[in-house]
Amino acid sequence: MTFSSQQFESYVPVYDTVPEQWPEARQFLVEHLKKISNAVNVREIGFFLDEELLSGKAFIPGATIPGDNPGQFRQILRKVVDCSPLVPGVNSIPHGITFDSNFTLINYWVAGTNSTAFTAINLVNPEVRMSVTNIIINSPGSYDRTFFVCEYTQEL
Repeated sequence: MTFSSQQFESYVPVYDTVPEQWPEARQFLVEHLKKISNAVNVREIGFFLDEELLSGKAFIPGATIPGDNPGQFRQILRKVVDCSPLVPGVNSIPHGITFDSNFTLINYWVAGTNSTAFTAINLVNPEVRMSVTNIIINSPGSYDRTFFVCEYTQEL
């Protein structure tokens, strides 16, 4: 399966001409509506909520079925977990994400803000780890507003 760069374009294409005759115009419009739909759908959704939701991102195709099936792109899910307050040292917070044989981690990070000292930090591996049930954060300081953002797939 091959893809044109337009299928992954993040900008909606601009068209200013359409063929005069309906049979050609219909084909033109259908193809360009597909391009516009792909451009709109292949974008990151700006919601960062404390529940599992689609991020608007797609990941490389999953396991293929023998034969001509090239596999389907996997939807990337996002979940935000409130880890407040974060204290210096090791913190363990339940994440509530189904972590099984279908789970594939894409990315995660922790962002913390200390609203008294006016400091903020972004923590990643090795300060942040994820187990089957918990987020384990080794914090260098105190942060009263802290959030763990996790992006993952639940498909093979």
